[in-house]
Amino acid sequence: MKSVITTLLISFSIVFFASSMPLKKVADNIYMVKGHTGLPSKENRGFISNAYGILTSEGWIVVDSLSTPELAREFINELKKVGNKPIKYLVITHYHLDHYFGASEFKKEGAKIIGSEGLLKFYESGQADMYLEGIKKTFGDLFKNVKLVKPDIVVKDKKSLKIDGKEFLNIVMTLAHTNSDLVLYIPSEKIAFVGDLVFKDRIPFVGDSNSSSKNWLNVLKKLKNMDIKTLYNGHNEPLDKSAIDFTYEYIKFLRDEISKMKDEGLSYDEIKEKLQNVKWKKYPQFNVFHNKNIYKIYNDLDFEF
Repeated sequence: MKSVITTLLISFSIVFFASSMPLKKVADNIYMVKGHTGLPSKENRGFISNAYGILTSEGWIVVDSLSTPELAREFINELKKVGNKPIKYLVITHYHLDHYFGASEFKKEGAKIIGSEGLLKFYESGQADMYLEGIKKTFGDLFKNVKLVKPDIVVKDKKSLKIDGKEFLNIVMTLAHTNSDLVLYIPSEKIAFVGDLVFKDRIPFVGDSNSSSKNWLNVLKKLKNMDIKTLYNGHNEPLDKSAIDFTYEYIKFLRDEISKMKDEGLSYDEIKEKLQNVKWKKYPQFNVFHNKNIYKIYNDLDFEF
């Protein structure tokens, strides 16, 4: 009987772990894993964001690293089941933990890490270490094995790579969601990997200390004017350009309403109260991010010119 139970438990574990990070083909030679909605937890193992792999003749181009070395290793293993080629590049769209903290595992694979100048400054200034320590205090052992690494290829404005006759264009988009935002654009395919700059039916996070809601709107206009058919972001399924409108409308609404109410002399608490019953309250992450977004924009408006 013991051996039967043991066999069943092992079988269950194999099925569970085999399906814990399913790899999905979303276009020719493009694969993604989709994270859970919510903050990091023991239950979701910190798997709260998407990551992407693009298979080329030279190897894999990966966009974002997931949040821990353990998750990164799982993702690498899944990619190599599809194509047993080296990891050529890892593109980091911004410094948030769910996009950056697994990068050391790709470094072990020999990947060149591509990041914005903002990401390099974040790493070299010591902010990255303080950020990691704060995350460890908040979430405990979940991030105990994270080792931060700096980008090998630093993008100040644009950086173009040519592989298989295609241009892979890395474009810096700061300040917006953070001061390290980077978009990977493939003009021939009309696709862009946009990190957390664009969302659909989910509340964006505007509350980062290095965000700029004013400039974020300008970045969204820039993306809108680019020849893009499909956007791959950090948390949704693949999106079309209507997602840009969703993100733009939410951020602009908050900016306009908060600015108007500040001019009317309302306090922060009064403004926050008036902005609770809005049409976006039905979307995921509203309870987590909305009040933080209000607070950040409320304070930023005093310093914008």
